[in-house]
Amino acid sequence: MSDEVKIPLPRSLQEIVGALLFASETPLTANEIRDAIRAVEPVDGDNSEMMDVYRTCTSKEIAEALRGLEKALDVAGAGFSLVCTSNAYRLQSAPSCGRYVRALLKMDRPNRLGRASLETLAIVAYRQPITKSEIEEIRGVDVSANIKTLMDLQLIRLVGKSELPGHPFLYGTTPLFLEHFGLSSLEQLNELDPTLQRSNPRKKALNYKRKADEKSAAKEEEATKEAAESEDTSSEASPSEEEVEEAVMTAPESIQDDEEDLFIDDTPDEFDDDDDDDFDDEEDEDDIEDEEDENEK
Repeated sequence: MSDEVKIPLPRSLQEIVGALLFASETPLTANEIRDAIRAVEPVDGDNSEMMDVYRTCTSKEIAEALRGLEKALDVAGAGFSLVCTSNAYRLQSAPSCGRYVRALLKMDRPNRLGRASLETLAIVAYRQPITKSEIEEIRGVDVSANIKTLMDLQLIRLVGKSELPGHPFLYGTTPLFLEHFGLSSLEQLNELDPTLQRSNPRKKALNYKRKADEKSAAKEEEATKEAAESEDTSSEASPSEEEVEEAVMTAPESIQDDEEDLFIDDTPDEFDDDDDDDFDDEEDEDDIEDEEDENEK
């Protein structure tokens, strides 16, 4: 008879799932739990039927086991619960027991985020991906220090670059953000406040480009209008080529007419033709009188 102690198989898939989550240092996804269970090889004496059930478990069965574990822990009041963050599961101590856990681990009370950092974090969470300038536009103040604080705490991170001019960095939340606030996914943010929707970076870039194109088109239209008005004013002030040519052709006649009128109007009366004739007749009469006087003598 062998002295080896045989360890019985777990009574349910839910029991295995709970043990894996308790032993793991990081959250586990349903697929990771499934793969870990399937990787176990049977040993002599195992219930082959049970082993076949465990080794062929599906993701759906794992999800059912997780839901069952969550309910069981809630009913048992064990001081910890099952939480899901970013589609990964982990066991977490109850918030009501936090002070006792910190005392055991000799941990200081965690620093609380200031109001400014919380407001910045909320904007990033609801509007992500978002640029620094967009955050500042909403808050109306510089947020450089707040962004640095949140990145140091690993609550936000760089998630890419915007399609806007200059390609500024885009900020988004981290898995630790979800874990810290007990959220399973970002979709829960919309459930908390449906009026706030996360932004679409491509849509923002297209809207920016559309506004820039409209502004550029308006400037071009205004410049074209000003140029047309300037051309009309210039054409009214300056004579056309036909008008200049006509003026050149008619100028000599006008000048000649003016000179003739000027000569006739300014001629003295003593140089009139009739006056000249009268002057000649008087000279003839004087000559005749002189001759008669000489004859008498």
